[in-house]
Amino acid sequence: MFSVALVCVALAVIVFLLNRKVKMGPAMLAGSAIIFFASGATPAKLWSATAATATGRATWEIMLALYFVMCLEFQLRTGGIIDGMMTAARKLFRSDRILLALMPSFLGFLPSLGGAIFSAPLVENAANSFVISPERKTAINYWFRHVWEFSNPIFTGMLLASQLSGIPLGDLVFRMIWATAVALVIGWLLLIAPLKPAAAAPAPPASTVDDQTGWRFVFLAAGPILANFALVVFFKLSAAVAMALVVAGMALIIRQDAADIRAMLAHALDGKLLWGVAGILFFQRILSESGVIGDVAALLDNLAIPATVIIGVVAFLGGLLTGTSQGFVAIAFPFIALLSPGNLTLVTICFVAGMAGQMLSPAHLCLLVTLDYFRADFLRSLRPILLLEIVMVAAAVAVVSWWG
Repeated sequence: MFSVALVCVALAVIVFLLNRKVKMGPAMLAGSAIIFFASGATPAKLWSATAATATGRATWEIMLALYFVMCLEFQLRTGGIIDGMMTAARKLFRSDRILLALMPSFLGFLPSLGGAIFSAPLVENAANSFVISPERKTAINYWFRHVWEFSNPIFTGMLLASQLSGIPLGDLVFRMIWATAVALVIGWLLLIAPLKPAAAAPAPPASTVDDQTGWRFVFLAAGPILANFALVVFFKLSAAVAMALVVAGMALIIRQDAADIRAMLAHALDGKLLWGVAGILFFQRILSESGVIGDVAALLDNLAIPATVIIGVVAFLGGLLTGTSQGFVAIAFPFIALLSPGNLTLVTICFVAGMAGQMLSPAHLCLLVTLDYFRADFLRSLRPILLLEIVMVAAAVAVVSWWG
């Protein structure tokens, strides 16, 4: 029970600090300090967590991948590609509402770390036609970016879930596709449909982009994403190496000069963002080294309550603590393997509850970059996400009840 209370206190402090406009890095360090000192962890464990964070391959993989994501964002934005693609998309769909949902959900097909930074400028562009706060823009970008995590077979969380639960990946995707459909529908109804047009906003200008130029912009915007997908999935390159190759290729295609490349490299070196990522990774290490995660899981496992509730709570806490799908899967799905291997009911509840925790987690990297981009308030941005996740969990309960 002490470990549960300790985790709650640490998360409460992190949320409080973020709401007071403290940056992610210091906020996560404060939460780490609470866990470390209150759990009686030793200096040796602190050193182990620090060394593992600083030297771990995963740390540098994430840092470099995010750095090159920022480089590509610079290329797409300053090269006029984003505006050109938006103009072409407006000509095709004739609706900024559709663009608001389409851009982050389209880019969400690609499982890239901190990938919400790709779609944030597109949401910003499409939002100009509406009366919309930074917090609503944050919620739109953040929500629609993640609707595919329930059913995209190349996402790490889905691959791990299939492996740990013993359910074939194709069967798991087929049984979870309903969640993506529900997420798209409720996201549209709550976040997009109520938007009011800006009174002073002029009508979108008639497109001056011909079909050939429009397709060129679409290719330049979608091409790097598809290339990254191919390099990671088919050629098995690391995310960092794949993104580096994509950025180098784009530099040649758009003919960046030396001055522009220097500006891009400097722009991508966002110290606050990278420090925030380091804080998240260190927090995860402290949780592991202190033994808190194991204590929480053991306590829930020993409670005399239904397995479905235990799995849901463990998954939710796993998502809340780690901010990643692979995090909650790694924490919660071993319970499924122990209690009821191949049980689709447990898998469904576990995944939806874990996603709810992940989406509400202050450790979620996509939330970090989206809040930073729109300069939005933390709690006000998460209020509609909380409501949407309540609907998702209720829908999951209804679906598994219908399955019987």
